Amino acid sequence: MGTDITVLGVQGYFLVSFWKPILLMIPFVGWAWVISAYYDKHAARFFLPRQMWNVIHLTAGLLAVVVGLIAIPIAGEGAFWAGLGAMIVIMAIDLAAYAYVANKDERVPEEFHIRLDMERIRAAREAKSVAKKQGKVELVLKGPDKSAVPVPNADTPEFALRVAAESLVLKALEMRATQIDMAPGSKDGGYIVAYLVDGVRQAGAPLAPADAVKVIDFWKSVGKLDVTDRRRRQSADVTIERGTDKHKFRVVASGATGGMRMTGLIDPEKQVKRKAAELGLLESQMAEIKALVEERQGVVLLAAPPDMGRTTTLYTILKMHDAYTSNVQTVEMEPQDSLEGVRQNFFESKAEGGEYSTLVRTILRRDPQVVGIADLPDEQTAKEVARAEVDRCRVYLSIKGDNALAAIQVWTKAVGDPEVAAKVLHGVTAQRLVRKLCINCRQAYQPAPDMLKKLGLPADKIKQLFKKGGQVLIKNKPEVCPVCNGIGYIGQEGIFEVYTLGVPERSLVKAGNLSGLRAEFRKKNQPTIQQVALRKAVEGITSVEEVLRVTSEGSGGAPGGERKAPPAPAPVGSA
Repeated sequence: MGTDITVLGVQGYFLVSFWKPILLMIPFVGWAWVISAYYDKHAARFFLPRQMWNVIHLTAGLLAVVVGLIAIPIAGEGAFWAGLGAMIVIMAIDLAAYAYVANKDERVPEEFHIRLDMERIRAAREAKSVAKKQGKVELVLKGPDKSAVPVPNADTPEFALRVAAESLVLKALEMRATQIDMAPGSKDGGYIVAYLVDGVRQAGAPLAPADAVKVIDFWKSVGKLDVTDRRRRQSADVTIERGTDKHKFRVVASGATGGMRMTGLIDPEKQVKRKAAELGLLESQMAEIKALVEERQGVVLLAAPPDMGRTTTLYTILKMHDAYTSNVQTVEMEPQDSLEGVRQNFFESKAEGGEYSTLVRTILRRDPQVVGIADLPDEQTAKEVARAEVDRCRVYLSIKGDNALAAIQVWTKAVGDPEVAAKVLHGVTAQRLVRKLCINCRQAYQPAPDMLKKLGLPADKIKQLFKKGGQVLIKNKPEVCPVCNGIGYIGQEGIFEVYTLGVPERSLVKAGNLSGLRAEFRKKNQPTIQQVALRKAVEGITSVEEVLRVTSEGSGGAPGGERKAPPAPAPVGSA
C-alpha cells in the first residue's frame, strides 16, 4: 500500500497516495462554495433560520469529511471510492434538504426558489459566451421603451460606431456639458461638434461627414426614430446609464443645409428645475415678483436672449401659483419638464389643424387663471394675447430680448398697436446668466482704481475682487482644479431686472416714449442687469471678465483664453 523511498539513507513510506486527498477536496470545495456564496446569502435575504442552517451545513460537512478520511487508509481501492461516494451523497443530501425546505417557505417568492434547471444553466452559459464576444463599452443605452440596446461584437464596424457615439456623451459628461450640437459647417465640409458648458459653447473634435451621419443615425435608432427621414424634425428621450449614474438624453435630429444636424440635451428636466430662491434674484426683485404673482391679471413679459434661462424662470414663476386651487396652463412647442398640477398644452408644428396663435386663442378662451406661453413665434400670437380678457387672467409671455426696454419694444411691435399693447402690460422681467466662479480655485486680486472708475464702482470701498483660477496647489505643485476641470467657473446664476408697470408706465408705452420709460424705471430704485452683475462680482460670485462678456452688446462669444466654438445649430429650447 505504501511507496518505498530512500532519502539520505533513511527509509520511509508514504502511507497514503497523494491523489486521494486531492480528489476528496474537489467535491468538498464545491459544496462549501455553494453554501457560502448562495445558500447563506439566500437564508439571510429571506429571513430564514440562518444560524440553524449553518449548524446543519457544518455538521453535514464534518460528517462527509470524516467518512471520506476513514475510507482512505482502508486496504483496497474499492473502499476509497465507496467513501468518496458516501461523502458526495451526504453533501448532496444537505444541499437538497435546504432547497426543499426553503422552497416550501412562504417568505421565499417563487422566482427565488432554488432549482437545478439544466436549461437555465445552459442559457446562462450561452449568455456568458455571447458576452465574451461582445465588446466592452462604458454606457448602457436604453430606448424610450426602456429596452437595452445590445452591444455588437468587438470585431465589427457596428461596435466601432457604438464607441464613437458613446465618446460624444462621455466627453460631455466629463466637461459637465448640458448640450451637444452636431451640424455641418466646417470649411472642409466636415461636421462641427460643440458642447454647451455653463452657457458657453466649447468646440469639440470635428467629424467627417460620413462618420457624423452614422453617429446621428445611431442615436436616432436608439430613440426609435425614423432613420430614413433626413429632413423632418424628430425627437426622443433615451436613458444613459454609467454604473449607478442615470441620465436622460434627449435626441433632437433634423435636416440642415448640407446634411443633418443633431442636438443632444443631457438631463433637460434638471436644467429647468429651480426654486425661486435659486434663480439669483435680489431681495427687492423677489418682492416685485411676488407682487406680480399676487396680482393675477394682465401680461408679464419674461425676456432673455436664447439659452439664458427663460424657460427656467417661466416654470419657476408658474410654480409660485397654486396649481391645485387655480387653473394653470401652458402653451409650449416643446415642454422641457412636467409641472405638477399644471395642464401643459403641446403645439406640434407639423400637425394639421391650426397655427400656434390658434392654440393660444383656444386656451385663453377656456377661462384659465394663469397661462404661461413659452414662445412668441409670430405677431398673430401677440395679437391674440393682447385681445384676450386678461383682467381675469395672468399671462406670462416668454419673449426674446436683451433687456426690459427691448422686450417692451418687441411686444409693442408684435401687437401692432401701442395703445392695445400698453393696456394689458403689467410687468416685465429681463435676465441673463453669468457663470459662477469656482470657489475652490478663484483668485483674489486688488483692482486698479481706473478699472473701478470705468465700472462705476467706488474705489475707496472695494479693496478686493476675484478672477477665475483653474489651478490649485497640491503639495506645492500647480494642478488642474478637480472641481471645475480647469475652467475656473462652475454653474450659473441669473442676473435680473424686474419692473412692474402701473398707469404712468403704461402711458409712456402707449406714447412710445422709451426715454421717459427708462427714467420712470430708475425712479423705482430697481437695479438694471448690469448693476446686478457688478454687485455679484463685488460679492465674489462671478468675475468682472464674466460680467463684461455677458452684459456687453452682442455678448455671447467665448471669453478670452477659451476655444471659441462655431455657431451652434438653431436652439431647441431656451432653458
